[in-house]
Amino acid sequence: MKFGLITNLTKPEAVRLAQELCVWGEERGVPFLLYPEEAQVLKQPSLPLERWLSEVDTALVIGGDGTFLKAARMVQNAGISLFGICTGHLGFLAVGDPLRAKEEVLQIERGDFSVEKRRFLQGDLVGADVAKRVFALNDFVLKGSQARLVSIDVQVQGKPMCEYRADGLIVATPTGSTAYALSAGGPIVPPSLDCMELVPICAHTLYARPTLLGPGDCLTLRATEGSELFLTVDGDEVFPLRADEQLQVSLSADHCVSMISLPHFDYYDLLHEKLMWGWNPVTERRSRRA
Repeated sequence: MKFGLITNLTKPEAVRLAQELCVWGEERGVPFLLYPEEAQVLKQPSLPLERWLSEVDTALVIGGDGTFLKAARMVQNAGISLFGICTGHLGFLAVGDPLRAKEEVLQIERGDFSVEKRRFLQGDLVGADVAKRVFALNDFVLKGSQARLVSIDVQVQGKPMCEYRADGLIVATPTGSTAYALSAGGPIVPPSLDCMELVPICAHTLYARPTLLGPGDCLTLRATEGSELFLTVDGDEVFPLRADEQLQVSLSADHCVSMISLPHFDYYDLLHEKLMWGWNPVTERRSRRA
């Protein structure tokens, strides 16, 4: 198995861990493969990106969930499995422990892991002179400019569903249900469910509720009443959506990412840890005083 690294080069703790792993890999005779941008910072040999994508079997993603989203877009459909090591804050995607990174690499080498396929959202921006396709592992977010109220018409399978007056709309995958959608009041959706999630942001209507849609559904979203909209893809890329354009969203049939899961730590353990379910502040204070 050939391991690659994808590192958040802006975080000193991520860079330090990557450098430590590179030295350890060389000592074991199992070097980590690096692409040029990363290799330059880590002062290690590099491979051209195309060759890196063709040779790597598993990539360790060192950083937070933002780094993992970048890595997912980078390797989509390249046949590379991802395992995230969290040096960020929350870590719903990057779940590995930096203190056990070497042990977890050895565990993956032994084959003691499982692989989860996570589907991307596919978004088609369609207009009179526009045809652009984008993909997101977490979510698409439609918002106006300058925190203004917007009006968004939603259709499912070409049939009217609702017109939301809100600060915006989120269309999320189960993977993205614990990201922005969770903050906006959406449900937590296990990745084993094949669905999409539609969540209004600060809706100005009492009937507006988060809605789950099936794996074969297609959403069509467009601005009404002259609302100016902007589409954000996984919190990164931003595209304007003009009045004569619409966004068609579905689960991609062929774009997915493979995420490595270790047997000692499943999705519900993750929720328990990250959301502090069962945490008792009184017990915590007493233990600190002791």
